[in-house]
Amino acid sequence: MTNPIGSRQEQIMTLLLNSAGGMSIDEMAAQMAISRNAVKQHLVGLEKLQWVKEAALTSTGGRPARSYSLTEAGLNRFPKQYAWFCNLLLDDLAAELTTEALEKMMWNMGVKLAHSLAPQFAQKDSRQKLEVLVELMQSLGYHAELEQQDGLPIIKAVNCVYHDLAQKHPELCHFDQALISTLLEKPIRQTHCMAKQDCSCRFNPVGEND
Repeated sequence: MTNPIGSRQEQIMTLLLNSAGGMSIDEMAAQMAISRNAVKQHLVGLEKLQWVKEAALTSTGGRPARSYSLTEAGLNRFPKQYAWFCNLLLDDLAAELTTEALEKMMWNMGVKLAHSLAPQFAQKDSRQKLEVLVELMQSLGYHAELEQQDGLPIIKAVNCVYHDLAQKHPELCHFDQALISTLLEKPIRQTHCMAKQDCSCRFNPVGEND
């Protein structure tokens, strides 16, 4: 688990991960051999990050105690291994489909995602759409930015979010191309690709002189 929290907070999250029904402050304090106040302080920090939440009142024969559990965001702080499954899925698709059919599938997936994001781009001019798109790509992990080339904007991304998969299945790049062109409502040309050993992925919106 990689996150900007201390080892005690990591311990709390691990305890809660292993306790589906939640844990009380007293139970956590006993497990960690620290005071109730110390546990409370760590929980305050985790609640601010929205990784831990109050779950329910529990009773062990004495007075009811508040229990705590992980939120969905907290669960997602623990490592997830999706790449191997995606690789198996793409291998099977590539075995069943022609290259053109797999490219079309990736394109259609990109268009579908773009349609779900379209409200963020409504009533914006070309430049504003580019700025919103770069912000969106940043949030998805692309490390994207706008650059100028011959007076025209270029979208540059220095992190391919599925680099290993795209090296094996270059059809994946059609997903990015469809997503970007649909959101910008104009064709784009991908001139550089990290999966092809370029230093970055670059997308040129076609007709950016309007």
